[in-house]
Amino acid sequence: MEPPQFQESARCDVCKCSFTTFRRRHHCRCCGRTLCHEHSSNQMILPQFGINSPVRVCAECFNNSSQSGNQVAKPSLNGADQITDSVARMDIGTETVPVVEPVVQGNPECKCGMPLCICEAPDPSIDSSLMQGKNDPSSSQLGTKPKKIDNVVKTRATSLSSKIVSTLNAGQAANGVSEKPKMDYDVNGEGLREAIKNDDAAAVKKLLREGVDANYRDRQGMSLLHLAAVFNRTDIAFILIDNGASLDYRNAQGETPLDCAPATLQYKIRGKIVLGN
Repeated sequence: MEPPQFQESARCDVCKCSFTTFRRRHHCRCCGRTLCHEHSSNQMILPQFGINSPVRVCAECFNNSSQSGNQVAKPSLNGADQITDSVARMDIGTETVPVVEPVVQGNPECKCGMPLCICEAPDPSIDSSLMQGKNDPSSSQLGTKPKKIDNVVKTRATSLSSKIVSTLNAGQAANGVSEKPKMDYDVNGEGLREAIKNDDAAAVKKLLREGVDANYRDRQGMSLLHLAAVFNRTDIAFILIDNGASLDYRNAQGETPLDCAPATLQYKIRGKIVLGN
């Protein structure tokens, strides 16, 4: 099913306010009506139009979809609300799960304050030998001095800290963005559109390297950069801009990619343009 055509009106279809420089015109992606920001601030996915990421809709479409049970509340950018909802739907009963405090076994004279202490406890055998040296009068008579272990402890602590940092860095590299595409796409504009919808940045780079035009437009006149803006694909939008995608092209509704982008993405793109100049 194709999404509805955007209606063009000089006033909001709900409150009838006129649009100015500070009151921008928006469109509901579900019904196509012209609205102000206050009456189009809801977001939801539209699987019937092939849109699987939250996009701008009016309150009427949002409420109708929520009442029908086909749509859940808008997820937050960092996924916190989605996780909270998932936990709220779990049937865990009324039992209280006891919290078992971990038993910390380590250096009782810890000075680093880290959850995993990196202060190495002195060897008990060394401590006993030192105490014997202090209490042994023969040692003092012979002029024997206890060995200093401060440097040894510091060296071992530094080595252990380096191992922990290297392990954390390795874990961060393993969790990084993979350069391998999620799936194979047709080497054309439609294949690139599918990669953008799937948030497959690696595939977008691959298709652009294989010669797909970054300014490809579909039959409705929407460019790839328009699509990335609607789906709020920040990384992909930057990739398209770096490969020559135009920010000045207007779709059938007269909107540029910046007009279709959320406020956060607009700010990031403008910052990139300023830094690029």
